[in-house]
Amino acid sequence: MVRRRTRLLALGLATALVALAVVLVAPGAPAGAAAPEDEEYDAPLEITIDELTPGVLPLTGPLIVRGQVTNVDLETWQRINLYPVFGAGPDCTGCPPAMTTEAELTAAVATDPEAQVGVRYTDDEAVRAQVETLGPGESMSYTIRIPQRVLRQVFANPTTGVYWFGVHALGENPDGRDLLADGRARTFLPYVAPDTDASVDTAVVVPLRGRVAHSATGELGRTTWWEDALSPQGTLGGPLAFGSAGGGAPVTWLLDPALPDAVSQLAAGNPTREITPVTPDGTPPEDEDPSPSGSKSEGDDAGEGGDAGAEVGAATLEPGSPLVRAAQAWLQRAQTVLTDDTVAALPYGDPDLAAAARALPSAYATARKHASPTLTAWGVESTPVVAAPNGYLDAGAIEKVDDAAAVLLGEQMFPAAAYPDGPPAGGAVGDRPVVVTSTATARGGPGPDPALAPVALRQRLLSEAVVRVLRAGDDRPDPLVVVIPTSVDAAGARAFWEGLDTDLIDLVDLPAVTDDITGGGSGASAPRIDPDDLAYPDGQAKAQLGTGVFGEAGALIRSARSLQSILGEGYTIGDTVVGEALAGTSYAMRGDADAAPRLGRSRSWVVEQLDKVSLDAPQGVTLSSSSGSFNVAVSNTLDHAVTVRIEVATDDGATIKAANPIVLAANSRSSVPISADMHGTGVHNVRLRLTDVTGTPIGAEDELPIRSGQVGVVIWAIIGTGAGILFVAIGIRLVRRFRAARGAAAT
Repeated sequence: MVRRRTRLLALGLATALVALAVVLVAPGAPAGAAAPEDEEYDAPLEITIDELTPGVLPLTGPLIVRGQVTNVDLETWQRINLYPVFGAGPDCTGCPPAMTTEAELTAAVATDPEAQVGVRYTDDEAVRAQVETLGPGESMSYTIRIPQRVLRQVFANPTTGVYWFGVHALGENPDGRDLLADGRARTFLPYVAPDTDASVDTAVVVPLRGRVAHSATGELGRTTWWEDALSPQGTLGGPLAFGSAGGGAPVTWLLDPALPDAVSQLAAGNPTREITPVTPDGTPPEDEDPSPSGSKSEGDDAGEGGDAGAEVGAATLEPGSPLVRAAQAWLQRAQTVLTDDTVAALPYGDPDLAAAARALPSAYATARKHASPTLTAWGVESTPVVAAPNGYLDAGAIEKVDDAAAVLLGEQMFPAAAYPDGPPAGGAVGDRPVVVTSTATARGGPGPDPALAPVALRQRLLSEAVVRVLRAGDDRPDPLVVVIPTSVDAAGARAFWEGLDTDLIDLVDLPAVTDDITGGGSGASAPRIDPDDLAYPDGQAKAQLGTGVFGEAGALIRSARSLQSILGEGYTIGDTVVGEALAGTSYAMRGDADAAPRLGRSRSWVVEQLDKVSLDAPQGVTLSSSSGSFNVAVSNTLDHAVTVRIEVATDDGATIKAANPIVLAANSRSSVPISADMHGTGVHNVRLRLTDVTGTPIGAEDELPIRSGQVGVVIWAIIGTGAGILFVAIGIRLVRRFRAARGAAAT
């Protein structure tokens, strides 16, 4: 009987539109190809493979598959039988042979979910699962135990490679029953011959990186996004839960150090940025108010729908709010795993290194040296690495890696023209160690199953290991490094890790792979990689952050350092703002039109603090001699003491010196003496400028004219000459009178 499934007109129209969109968007896709979870596949029963034990075709014992079947139809289904499907066996006419290359695996992932890749095993009623009734939206668990006798029958003469395995569901609806599968699930089933001794060193790298954006006053924005991201299903909570499920397995965490600092801020209520002194142990003094009156609260105009210039969703949080609790839970779990496992630390803030290499060359060194207060408090030790989220780094970005950091590059950067035998496992650019990651493996398994479901991802990884064993022949297989996508499905992650307990692979951490590539030394001893041979598509270059973002970030960093400099070592506000600037240049900011203006608003806040230290000089000074002194007023309206300097600029005819450094108490005003030494006559224009202790201007400046003291010398000379003439005249008059008196007496 031919069954006619119930279809809604709207659903059919939507499916047709999606199919048309796929054709228009991807004209180069092979005929009949469909991505996993393709919208064209709309079987009434949805099947998952949540466990597959073991992950490889066993030589002894059964193969057990568990999962769920869900009715996504509008009708009730009855007497549902679930059968295993094998891509091998005498009845598998037309089935593809065992896959032995990565290209075959990649092509298999893209096959139509309804394509024939195996045959349904129905010979033994004990090797199946049954569900009597399943109403619309209902789900039921299933288990199929496939004994060794069946496996030996199906795989009578297996060869090392990767076979198809799946589950079919056949049920009955009001239209009846037929032999067409009403639901499908597929995955890969690797096999390694028993005489194979090789194992593949495999590093599973779990990323913890995301968007960290601050408002002008320092709160984190988009709190709704943070709440979703920190959940166990989110892009931050999901990877953390996935890696944590590994138990004692070697896990490498690819960590942006800015992330735990940001989550710590959320856990503390997302406070505004404040200038606060710290005690020797790095904590704020007890008398500091943790909720300053200038901070915003939820519902203020910085929140959703607030001022256009504010970061969307930036608001302080009430203690015990859902986001605060989520942040605290995330931190607790993160501290547990990061202190025990291997941490591969990205540069602070995860800057877009390809763009930074051109627009702000100092960004890498700044980000690498910037420490995370949270990780420092936890005592986390890390290994420096560089890795773009999509696996692409251009030659300029690689060149800026001037420390011992390992450079992670995706295999797609090694084109066939330059690497006809496939991408290398690693090497070095100069003395920079390079580790090549398997981006194809990270895309997961074939549909209709979710590509990044734990079992699908694990089976894809095991299959890649088999391919590497085959490719190596009698040599040692290349190591396998997989960076898990942040969108990984963490539910059932334990099945992923437990299935990696096999002789096929040897789980190691990322530093072990790097040491293997470099021979335990520097990258200079590793195979050479010419950066000119690497592929960096034009689309990647166009996606980079603009130069304006890095211009604002550089200005913010400079002003933050000046603020830190005038306050001194008892404060961390400068380091805090530098961290915000670095986070503002993250890969996560690509496509964000507000990235540069947001940094500019933060810089305005810093400049406002610097402007609270001002300089006031007299309108003019006239010295009574060639040297002398005068005073200028310096004011500090900050609630904290500062140390500044006065920088003087004038012409060659004068030497002006200030009494540096100048220490000003909080909310104080001081008169600072300025000495002047003139080398000639005339008026000299003098510019006075306030700087930090390193000589960097902080904004305040003033000008005044100084009249040369040489004018006073001329006046004294004129007065002296006049006095001399007067005395000579008096003397002449006296002589004349004396002579006149003598003449009168003689007569």
